[in-house]
Amino acid sequence: METFLQKIRPVLEYIPEVKRPDREISFKGKLYWTGIVLLLYFILGTIDVYTGGSEIPALFDFWQTVTASKMGTLITLGIGPIVTAGIIMQLLIGSELVKLDMSKPDNRALFQGLQKAFGIFLCFLEAGMFVLAGAFGALTPMMSLALILQLAIGAILLIYLDEIVSRYGIGSGIGLFIAAGVSQTIFVGALGPQGYLWKFFSALVSGSMGPALEYILPILATIAVFFVVVYAESIRVEIPLAHGRVKGAVGKYPIKFIYVSNLPVILAAALFANFQLWGLVLYKIGFPLLGTYSNGRAIDGIAYYFSTPYGLSNVIADPIHAILYTLFLIGFCVLFGLFWVETSGLDAKSMAQRLGGLNMAIKGFRKSNKSIENRLKRYIKPITVMGSAFVGLLAALADFTGALGGGTGVLLTVSIVYRFYEQLVQEQLSDLHPMLSKIVKK
Repeated sequence: METFLQKIRPVLEYIPEVKRPDREISFKGKLYWTGIVLLLYFILGTIDVYTGGSEIPALFDFWQTVTASKMGTLITLGIGPIVTAGIIMQLLIGSELVKLDMSKPDNRALFQGLQKAFGIFLCFLEAGMFVLAGAFGALTPMMSLALILQLAIGAILLIYLDEIVSRYGIGSGIGLFIAAGVSQTIFVGALGPQGYLWKFFSALVSGSMGPALEYILPILATIAVFFVVVYAESIRVEIPLAHGRVKGAVGKYPIKFIYVSNLPVILAAALFANFQLWGLVLYKIGFPLLGTYSNGRAIDGIAYYFSTPYGLSNVIADPIHAILYTLFLIGFCVLFGLFWVETSGLDAKSMAQRLGGLNMAIKGFRKSNKSIENRLKRYIKPITVMGSAFVGLLAALADFTGALGGGTGVLLTVSIVYRFYEQLVQEQLSDLHPMLSKIVKK
């Protein structure tokens, strides 16, 4: 399989890509590019697609939060195709249906090229699914084709904006878009003209304590998730290290409790959203294999248990749904967390090679990549499982409280902003003292 994939590498080279920087981008330059991409994302979200006068039904609320999309605009598909391509490629590599040694840099580059090509293909496929599912009402064949092209082009533009951020900016475009979309939802939901905060004060003035509690709970839940995520991000295991050549030089290698960041939740939530989309498409064409839908939401079948039960009222009305949803979310978060460690170079072997390249060794042991690898193995896999399960459970519980922007959205946004802050600090350190850049980025 690896030989076959190597043969199609020349084909992937015809896919346009963002040119890699010829020199190190300064901190201000990275901020500039990140800001430009964010501005372009918001602009794309204000450009409505041409529907020929068709009404857009109020469907697909399950799609918008985690995919950073905005229905009816050029970013209707959001980052759905990018993330879906990542999910499928990780499942293929992790299950070894496609055998590719990810420890080789060339193979990782090949993997990224395949993922990008597959993502572009999914832009057209998911655009067709949206039109087929009735996202834009009844359309003529020509209008359907025009809409598919518009949606696909918008999604492809996001793929390249994500590539610009990853090469010229700070963090990733995927995280940036999710954080921007959810932050906008939280701000409007809390402080907008019809925001929960004003409704809470109005209910208090009128003496309606029940509605007042209902209005303030989503705001309190959002704040609670913020503090829990920030606290969890600070938990880490520190492995003592010693320099292999400089006697007496010691340090610590931190392994965070949330080792793989928010990526397991992004992948799991995107998988659930795709599951809802496929179920809706099958229902529309007369094959309700995954469940029956009403107003765009699953009301029975397997798709129902993969849908998010927002708010305490829905949890109380059907606790079995809430329990199964939580178990599914935790399970897939753990699965994707383990796959991501193996495919992104965060496994014990890859990390041991990086530390060995810095002439570091485990304190009390002779300098050897094998000894570092053995020690890291004792921590990385258990922490990956526990951290991924924790973020899955936290996302589910936050959804149940009805947090603004969706519990999963709030969790992702807080985690993304926290990591973005850490990267800002790292970039500033690198600019102040260039010698630190190699150590910080390792």
